[in-house]
Amino acid sequence: MIRSQRIQPIVGEWYQSHGQLFEVVAVDDAEHVVEIQHADGNLEEIEAEDWSARSSAGSLREAEQPEDAYFATDTQGDQDADVVSVGAMSVAFDELQGLRASALDDLDLFSGGE
Repeated sequence: MIRSQRIQPIVGEWYQSHGQLFEVVAVDDAEHVVEIQHADGNLEEIEAEDWSARSSAGSLREAEQPEDAYFATDTQGDQDADVVSVGAMSVAFDELQGLRASALDDLDLFSGGE
């Protein structure tokens, strides 16, 4: 009798199940879930029991990261230069600068040793 090898979820690794490509982004042992992000950027949780069942049944396999991961549904094409894409999220460059600058507002560089 051939026994199938169970596939363990590893954060940062890519897998395929039921025709869907996805990356494991977190494993929550306390909640017994595997958090995944599909190649189109959508997030999902899979129960650890379901992961194990898929692995045992052979419907889950390791896969290569697709070249266009997280950008499969990007329909903007010509984005403005002031918008930064990070994974499936787009953030205005001005907003990023504002976050960085506001983090320094409460820092008093001249207080201290007196």
